[in-house]
Amino acid sequence: MQRILFVEDNAVMLQMYGLMLSGESEVWEVSLAADGAQALALMERASFDVIVSDMQMPGMTGAELVRRVRELYPQTSRIIISGVSDQKEVADALGETHQFIAKPFDLKTLKATLSRLNALDRYLQDEKLKTLVGRLGAMPSFPALYLEIMKALDSPSATIESIADVIAKDPSMTAKILQVVNSAAIGLSEKIHSPFEALQHLGLNTVRSLALSAHVFARFEQKPIRGFSAGGLWEHLMKTAALARKIMECEGAETSDVDDAYTAAMLHDMGKLMLADGLPAEFQRAITTSAGENIPLHEAELRIFGNTHAGVAAYLLGLWGLSAPVVEAVALHHLPERSDLLEPTPLTAVHVANALVAEVSAKPASGASKLNLDYLDKIGLTGRLEAWRAIAAEAGAQEEE
Repeated sequence: MQRILFVEDNAVMLQMYGLMLSGESEVWEVSLAADGAQALALMERASFDVIVSDMQMPGMTGAELVRRVRELYPQTSRIIISGVSDQKEVADALGETHQFIAKPFDLKTLKATLSRLNALDRYLQDEKLKTLVGRLGAMPSFPALYLEIMKALDSPSATIESIADVIAKDPSMTAKILQVVNSAAIGLSEKIHSPFEALQHLGLNTVRSLALSAHVFARFEQKPIRGFSAGGLWEHLMKTAALARKIMECEGAETSDVDDAYTAAMLHDMGKLMLADGLPAEFQRAITTSAGENIPLHEAELRIFGNTHAGVAAYLLGLWGLSAPVVEAVALHHLPERSDLLEPTPLTAVHVANALVAEVSAKPASGASKLNLDYLDKIGLTGRLEAWRAIAAEAGAQEEE
């Protein structure tokens, strides 16, 4: 039995939320709170698996409430319901909540969100994954640069120049952002030399994603591992992210899903860095096994570690409080069939992009994963595969020019 708490100051809406899951009393035990203070009082007396809060409430806002919940009850999944069109308010809650649901929404949307969170919870609570993460030692902290960028955005006097100044303070981030903006995937005719110019071309959402990935790379100390290169991994992440974004745009996805796909693709293989850094000898065995037996690397990792680089990365992103679609896409990019959602999601884009980048590469990485055609057939997108392959081939041709 899962326990869920709805928080809403509108009495009619609150009752409606309570009724939405009334037909699933064997699965969900529902509690209701009229404001943030009442919700926290309930959570003092009983534990909840999920809290679903409206954004706009008198007194304590939804963003403030989930921030408190994250501090006091980090094991509780946090969902914000928002009719707010102002992206600033949504950005304020970024990192505090697992999922946003836009108003108006229906039972199908709510159930899909809850299903996704439950699946992720089961995945991230796997004992073998916890054991593996424990062996890695200290996990990377949430990037201070990311928080600085969000703080700069929150300023009434925020400008592209002020955000670029924040980025310029971090040499690793500056190098990564310039590498991305000058890549063939962006296709600019002239070389960019400053964070300010890069920010103008890439956009803020891309830069936020880069702040997350650059932070993990900055902590990595290259050890001599045959068949693995941090530089090669970074190139793969850039190409996969660019292709994942194009796939989502091609499918007419919402802007938030496009951004989530890009972020997840930039982060999907971060677990490789963490394994290479923390357990280099065993990671070398996994790479050798993958190449020697011609099996995907994640299968060799599962045999040696009991879990995979995808699980390690997803665990970290879950600790960081990234959104459920991003964590799901990273966790399941080799196993998309485990998702219950029968529609194109960021997971779809990352899975497809990851495989197609390897397909069109002149030197495909050893142990690259293959497309799951049964999954694409299940969500009704097999017919789109050739269009995506054409996009990937075009991007690959640009890289070779």
